[in-house]
Amino acid sequence: MLIPVKHSVAVMIFNGDKVLSVRRPDDDDELPGVWGLPAGTLRPSETIKDLIGRIGRDKLGVDLTLVRKVASGRQMRRLYLLQMELWEAFMAGSPSHPNWRWAAIDSLRPGAEAGSLCCTLAIQTKSRIG
Repeated sequence: MLIPVKHSVAVMIFNGDKVLSVRRPDDDDELPGVWGLPAGTLRPSETIKDLIGRIGRDKLGVDLTLVRKVASGRQMRRLYLLQMELWEAFMAGSPSHPNWRWAAIDSLRPGAEAGSLCCTLAIQTKSRIG
């Protein structure tokens, strides 16, 4: 039996030594209430640049500009294999997401401990980014 693969991208947006983090809804299926990075799943024929633009528009209400890829990783989830890339981006505007904050990368540790791959990748690459 083949395991489905979900291709996703998470975005790191810096403000000095802080990173923009968002809180997942309390009714989220996998990581309810966890603070993490803005992220999304690639749609068929969508490029990473397209997806990051969609994350900016749909999830944050801002324009995002790609800077560089900083990490990638895989994680087995209950029903699929998650393949994620972590990208740094610049943000134009202020987020309209109701639950966002500027926080130290280390503040993502509880998310990593809860199983968030984007949080894990951000913490692992802390010395190479920012």
